[in-house]
Amino acid sequence: MSLNLKRFILSTSFLVFFIKPLLAEVTFQDILENPSDIGINLEYAKEQEALGRYKATITTLERLNMLYPVNTDIKLYLLSILLKMDSEAKLQLMIETMLQDPNTTDETRKYIEKILENIKQKSKPEGKKWFAYADFSYKQTDHSNIDGSTKSGFVWFNDTINGIPKKIYDKTYSRGSSIIVGKNLDSTSAISFNAGLNFNTQNKEIENESDVSYGSLSYSKILGNHYILPYVSYSRPNERHEADLNSKGFGFNNTYILDKTKNITYGSSYTTTSYNKTAAIEENNPDLANNEVYRANIGYNHSFLENNLISSKFSYTEKKAKADYFGFEGNGLNIGYTRILPFGNLRIDKDYQFNDYDEKRTRLNSAIIRKDDVVTSQVQLSGRVVQLIPFLKNLDPKGQIYYNFKHVEIDSDSTMLNNTAIREQTSFKITKRFNLNE
Repeated sequence: MSLNLKRFILSTSFLVFFIKPLLAEVTFQDILENPSDIGINLEYAKEQEALGRYKATITTLERLNMLYPVNTDIKLYLLSILLKMDSEAKLQLMIETMLQDPNTTDETRKYIEKILENIKQKSKPEGKKWFAYADFSYKQTDHSNIDGSTKSGFVWFNDTINGIPKKIYDKTYSRGSSIIVGKNLDSTSAISFNAGLNFNTQNKEIENESDVSYGSLSYSKILGNHYILPYVSYSRPNERHEADLNSKGFGFNNTYILDKTKNITYGSSYTTTSYNKTAAIEENNPDLANNEVYRANIGYNHSFLENNLISSKFSYTEKKAKADYFGFEGNGLNIGYTRILPFGNLRIDKDYQFNDYDEKRTRLNSAIIRKDDVVTSQVQLSGRVVQLIPFLKNLDPKGQIYYNFKHVEIDSDSTMLNNTAIREQTSFKITKRFNLNE
């Protein structure tokens, strides 16, 4: 046999031996037919690991470990998968078994000691650290229909249709500051307090100007797959040309993790709003609009291809007002899509709200009960300024300046002419954050 032919045969054998296992897919039937074949079983374990099926990988390696108890490589491979799975109970059992095994080499024991040290460090409760941030923001919003002028240009009043002047375009400006103070109670819980003040002004008119103070207190807790967040909140808009009011409420939200890509969210809340009786609104009795609002929601979120998230949420709202024509029951549906981009997060969502009011508002129309169908469409891009403009990294090395672009369209249809309108709002907001406990 010539030397060249020998080389060809050897090369071909090499390629067949090494490339064929990469191209072949080992099936579970292959495992059943060859339960003790270490090569086939290891190949099957690697394929299952590549597909993210860690339970199948662990089952295969545990069987091999029983068949080949002196094979340290199998044990170390199994340890590495248990570390990925964060399966502490199985990991501890495997480590104890290996330490008691006389076949375990000194090198392997040193590796195990490092794993044990990492587990000890991980199990130590985190220090009770305080955290505090201060945010300063500026926001400008362009309104296509700031006063909610009706689509038809007419409204009902005292059972007659009246024409109204349209005030279409205007701008509002908001300057705000807030502070967040909190404490990590342990590795699974924290408490935080948030308070702020916004100053809102209007460009051409003055009807939508206000100073808004607000605050909230929340507690977060991780219990297994549950991420629980109960809270209480308070806000007091100081309306400069309307009745002042204050709102108080409490509620909770929970996120239940199904797996790495899917979760369910749900929550409920209660809010009470009281108007200042000295101001003149709504038939000169502002307290007629005093109300209590009950809300509940449930949603589902699914991430895919690492940078994408689709979400959906169903909601129920019941508003009980002192005057029944202010009260309603409503159902809502929100569908959204989020994409993580190199320069920020893109969010697109659509919200459908259907409200049935409790009573006719006879001062407007004595025959029609108000029913609203409101569709809100939103496109939003938000992130850190250095993501959007990288060369500003020297000015903001910690990435603590944030931006937010948002466009919203609110399309309201109603049985009452007074409440049919299309509003568009386009806003830009920039926020600078300061870490107060660095």
